[in-house]
Amino acid sequence: MRVGCGLRVRRIDGNEYLYFWHYEREAGRSARREDYVGPARDANSRPDAARKLLAYHRRLQQDLGARIARLERIA
Repeated sequence: MRVGCGLRVRRIDGNEYLYFWHYEREAGRSARREDYVGPARDANSRPDAARKLLAYHRRLQQDLGARIARLERIA
């Protein structure tokens, strides 16, 4: 399991765009994905990016909690 996420700015044709990168499971492997958030200068892009980061961390927290519960039942 690979854990990680972040934000990245890509410059395309002189304009800057904000992307949210994260890892997903695909065919038993971790694959890095990038989701478009919006123009880097757009005021709505930052809150949107923060929501994506928060959702990713909450999902990880739930997954980790489930793994810990399974291990506790075994141990």
